[in-house]
Amino acid sequence: MSSLINNTMDLRGSGDLTMSTLEICKYLNLALYRGNYNSNTDILKIHWLVDNIHEWIGNFGHRGDNYVDIVENNVHPNGIDLIHTLKNNLLAKESSFLRTYRLLTDENGYRPFVEKIKITAKSQMTVDFVGCLFMAPECDDEAEDGDIVKRQLIESLRKEREMNQVKSLFVNMVSHEMRTPLAIIQGAADLIEHCNDKLSDGERRYYIQSIRKAILRMTRTMDTVLILGKVQSNQLSFQPLKTDVVLFCKNIIDEFESLNEGRKIILQVSKSFPRGLDIDTTLLYHIVSNLLSNAIKYSKPETLVYLNLGYKPETLAIHVKDFGIGIPRKEWKGIFKLFHRGSNTGGRKGMGIGMFVVKHCVALHNGIIEIDSKEHEGTTFRVVLPIVYRS
Repeated sequence: MSSLINNTMDLRGSGDLTMSTLEICKYLNLALYRGNYNSNTDILKIHWLVDNIHEWIGNFGHRGDNYVDIVENNVHPNGIDLIHTLKNNLLAKESSFLRTYRLLTDENGYRPFVEKIKITAKSQMTVDFVGCLFMAPECDDEAEDGDIVKRQLIESLRKEREMNQVKSLFVNMVSHEMRTPLAIIQGAADLIEHCNDKLSDGERRYYIQSIRKAILRMTRTMDTVLILGKVQSNQLSFQPLKTDVVLFCKNIIDEFESLNEGRKIILQVSKSFPRGLDIDTTLLYHIVSNLLSNAIKYSKPETLVYLNLGYKPETLAIHVKDFGIGIPRKEWKGIFKLFHRGSNTGGRKGMGIGMFVVKHCVALHNGIIEIDSKEHEGTTFRVVLPIVYRS
């Protein structure tokens, strides 16, 4: 945490903040700003480096983008001279300083905040500076300011390390998932290039098909990465369109059966199932494809996988059933966590992203997802999505 603050304090007034830094700051609930104070005119200007600053660091009761509005109008009565002391500190000899105060939040209570400010340029009349503001953990009223800062720094350092570990794990997982299809493509391409005249038409088609399958696997991996990015940045939204759900699911099944030769997915559709439903196909694709992917991955090649589509007034029911290794009861709640892998998955490949994405896609559709599983016997996922018809 301390290194992150020091690095952000090195920002200059004209530089642009990278998205990666913004993401880290959002994760740690840090709010960054640039500022300028002109002692001749007594004007203090602040420019926040993120939008909706109140949503990042505590949901301030006052909705404003001005430093004075956000800080001074919401500060505890004991900190009424906050702006005046800031100006004095900026004009002093110190190159950086730290201060704590309490601000009024949406809960109509005062929460402790920590602010670090670093001066980047100073002349006789003006001071340029950068600042970092974050909410500190709740402490006893008798707690010293230094204790509040120390607790927040320790907690934020833990979260920063955790985030770095998650990023490293994610990169390793994606790299591992890409390595196999890339090797297949390289091997097949080499054979076609160097032994083309010795290959039969059937062998040539086989290697070309292997390349296509490997590309499809890589495409699915990248789709998973992209959808995860949208989920974590809240860029995934609910956009229903009139869709032939049965045909849509048949296409997904064809994709999986072509990728997994010898596997059979049985589609079962209720008799009263309508031809067109208003549904978000992006969300539906990631729900069905990830459930089918897991069903195939964690069951034996000779067993069947079932996809059942049911319809009742205003709801679409999706059941995916396999006869695989099952999920231990104690791990049911954890399967929707990011990067979670079951204790009984063995050497099966996976990134631990699919069920995390499924959960969020179901939630965006205002639906529910249930699990029924028994070790060594199989798993059934039940998804119910409400259908809201457009007028």
